[in-house]
Amino acid sequence: MIFILICALAAVGVGFAFLYARNDRVKNAEVYTATIIGVERKRIKRGSMLRTAVRPSVKYNNGKRDIIAQYSDFIYETNYHYSDGDEVVIRAYPQLPKTFYFADDDDGIPTKAIAAFIIGGACFVFWIVSEIFIA
Repeated sequence: MIFILICALAAVGVGFAFLYARNDRVKNAEVYTATIIGVERKRIKRGSMLRTAVRPSVKYNNGKRDIIAQYSDFIYETNYHYSDGDEVVIRAYPQLPKTFYFADDDDGIPTKAIAAFIIGGACFVFWIVSEIFIA
């Protein structure tokens, strides 16, 4: 049963690692003006709901060359309010220039971190229940 507790702690640790990595990239990112050049779409099924998610692509100049970058993750189409050709302000991490964040994005929790926290919490609850009923 200790294995389940270790898995729970590891999942929570991975969640914090994802959170730290994203916040570090956003904090150390540089601000650029970019042009939206396209949007990748995919359908996501959550329970009985079918929704469309988008990942915009932009073109910007980092002072040395033109770079085409994609948004860091897919976002629901209802939360996306831009069109092709729109000028936007982005933040791009110099070591990962092909990934960007919108400058007005909040420093929210990335989806991967949320998933890791949920898995860790589920493992922890399973460990508690198994300790109560098996021990």
